[in-house]
Amino acid sequence: MKKILSVLLVLAMLLGCSAAMADMGVQVIGGPETETEPVSLDDIKLNAEAEIEGYAVITPTSFAFTDYLGTYRAGATSPSYWNGYHESERYKSGEEAEYAILKVDFLNTTTIPKDYLAQCEVKFVFDDKYEYGGWAYQYNYNNSTYSDSKFGTDSGCQNTEWVINPADNFSIDPMYAGHYCFGGTLPNAVVNSKAPLSMVITIDGNEITYNIRK
Repeated sequence: MKKILSVLLVLAMLLGCSAAMADMGVQVIGGPETETEPVSLDDIKLNAEAEIEGYAVITPTSFAFTDYLGTYRAGATSPSYWNGYHESERYKSGEEAEYAILKVDFLNTTTIPKDYLAQCEVKFVFDDKYEYGGWAYQYNYNNSTYSDSKFGTDSGCQNTEWVINPADNFSIDPMYAGHYCFGGTLPNAVVNSKAPLSMVITIDGNEITYNIRK
């Protein structure tokens, strides 16, 4: 009888260890989630942190005008290199316009996983008279890459240059960083003008403004 009890005790301990090893996710031991009031960040700068307390630390990392944007196909974690750079993996702005793209990192300072694109709107304001709608995408730095001259400057770094399909968007765990692309399609006349141009990103009621030109 003692032998049977000993065996059962060992099994119970092993099961307990297995469960502990399986649960390696983020565990927040602080207080309940703090409600934060929406704020307005009027003039964020590249490579400068801007904090929304209890929500995120926001760091814009680059801005550029471009005529294309690479993308991973829905469900894919690696670039398709069949016949090189397939057209279905490239959004094109067209001859009469260019994409305005701002890359931003969001460090999640909440106590829950956060999908920062769940409630997101992007717009551009040109010369205080015109507004253009925009869009937002997410990067997955864990995706794999492929090196080939057919991919041009994106060769070997697709994970940081190509956005993922919106169907593959994912939440960011507390104290992890998410990587995002905010952009829009702007006419060449707007791109080449010297008049003021700004991008306004609204996420969960927080308004974030990046001044492209003042």
